[in-house]
This record gives sequence, C-alpha cells and structure tokens, in this order.
Amino acid sequence: MDFALISSLHGQIDRKDQILLCQQALDRERRNGTGDDGAAMYIKKIRDRYWAVHFPGSDCVAEHAVEHESDEHRYQKDYWQRAAEDAGFNVTQERSTGHGTILDVAIEGPRRTGVEVQRSSIQTRSVKTRTTKSFRAGWLPVWFLDSDRRSPWFFEVPTVGSNPRPWSSMPPRRAATAIGPRRLVATRCTIANMDTCPAAAGKKPKRPCGQFHPIPEPWGGLTVDDVAGMVPAREIVPIRDLRGDVRLIPHADLELFRELTGTFGEYEPDTRARRGSRAPRTTACANPHTSPAPAAEAKVCSKCSRSQAGPGGVLCARCYDAIAGLPARVSYDLAKPLRK
Repeated sequence: MDFALISSLHGQIDRKDQILLCQQALDRERRNGTGDDGAAMYIKKIRDRYWAVHFPGSDCVAEHAVEHESDEHRYQKDYWQRAAEDAGFNVTQERSTGHGTILDVAIEGPRRTGVEVQRSSIQTRSVKTRTTKSFRAGWLPVWFLDSDRRSPWFFEVPTVGSNPRPWSSMPPRRAATAIGPRRLVATRCTIANMDTCPAAAGKKPKRPCGQFHPIPEPWGGLTVDDVAGMVPAREIVPIRDLRGDVRLIPHADLELFRELTGTFGEYEPDTRARRGSRAPRTTACANPHTSPAPAAEAKVCSKCSRSQAGPGGVLCARCYDAIAGLPARVSYDLAKPLRK
C-alpha cells in the first residue's frame, strides 16, 4: 500500500467516489454474485496512525491499517530513480501533481514521466482514475509491476512488468528485464496471421481483410533502465493499438502506425472511443502493391534511404513490396535496411 498516497486521502473521500475499495468485500461479492456489499472505504486518522475503514452499513467491519512502504517498494523506486538519473534526468520521489495524485518517481524530461510502483492489488477503475488525473496535470504515468504477472489493467494504461526477483536488496544496473513494451510489425491481415481483422469497427468480429496492419510483438532485450531513460526522452511513446490496448512502442514505430492506419495513435486517457482521429499525413490501410506513386516532395524512404517515401512519408513502394514477401509472423526491424 502506498502510504503517502493513501494517507493523503484523509478527509478527501466520499462514499460515491469508490476510490478506495476493500479486496475482501469485492472477493465476497464475486463469490456470492451479489451487488455492492460495501467495499468502499475512507481514511480515518486515530492519533498518529491512519486506517482504511468502511462506510456505515457495510457488511465488512474490518479496519485496515495504512502502513509505511516496504523495503521492496523503496528499492523499486530507487531503481527507477537511479536509471533515470543515469540517463541524465532530474528525478524526485513522492511528488504531488497538484491534481490529487502523488507520483512514486517523477522524471523531468522532454516528456514529464511519473512512475507508479504498484505492489498491492488495486482495481482497474482506480488505476485509470489516477492515470487520468496525473495526465491532466501534465505527467505521463507509467505503472510498474514487479513480476511478469498480468493484472486486469496491464494494457488499460501504460504499464511495464519485470522479471520476477526478490527485491530484498537493490539490484545492480540493468538487472531488471522490462516486460510489456512492444515493437510494431507490418503484417498482412490474412487467416494465416490472425483470426479476425484488428481494424474492424464495432463489436462483431470480421474476417481478415487482406490489407497490412501494425501488429504489436514482444520487444526483446529491453531493461527497466532503458524504459526509464527512453520514455522521458520520447524515444518510447504510448499508443492505443487497433484493438484498443495501450502499448509502449518505439517512437520510430509511431510513423509506421500512422502510415498503415491513417490515425494519430498516440495515447490519451479515456479516448478508446475516439481512436479514429486523423493524422496530418495519412494513407488508407491498403495493400502496399497498390499504393499511389510518391509525390515529388515526399521524404526519402526510412528503410532504404534511397527512394522517395510513399504518401505517409515512411516507406517507398519497393520496401512495401519487400514487406509483402516476408513469411508470416516474421518480425522485421524498422531500423535495418531491406535486401533488394
């Protein structure tokens, strides 16, 4: 439990807010199939101690002590701080955003980044609420889980997992593997590659369309240290992919996303329904073989560095052809030139 954050809620919570919820009461609701049994709690201060207590009328009468952070929580914050400082950024801990949230680690960079170290269970609604508040205060929140487990909200907000480790002491630099960030791969939408079209609108699944889509695939070899330096530098950016999941991707892949989808792609909280906003220079998600000839003012292809790029300003038609010839599900690195 994050002591600074939870204790700061003293006198700030109403029953209807549903900010602080009792996991025991929620588990009982799921088992019994009942409605609200009174999971909502508020913060009560008794002498010098803080307690999370239920509102009157709750079926759960337990009072939960709000304790100071564990050694593991402190080591994880220190790990992120050290990594960000190694990358050249100014870093502080327990920083208030001024919008009702406190960041475990606040990294000052071209993109102000706040790290939320989460070791205890928390509801998806609370995670998204805190994320939205911090985002509106000018911070990009990145949630950190200290294992490779997947929480229900892992792809609902920008999230980084890590390889399981005890965290009973401060790990050496680059010891924590980052789990969650993705590379985007231009993949033809066929039955051999995907069951349904990820770009289809509406809730009803639709057959593969035969066009190319940017599909997220695991980004190997990345450490938490890399993420701590690359997100504030805008070298890693959050997007909402075609299926509505929030992904952390290389900034270089953002242009590929825009090229293939015709949308901006960059993540903002509570914008799942508005994913169709148009990018300034776009082309339809179409078969690259039929792409129109590049305009005279088009940029040089970022793949071969020789031919003019297509309408999206990223790849030339020949490089698109090379992508089309790749075997299904073969990852290709946007930074490496294709053989011609």
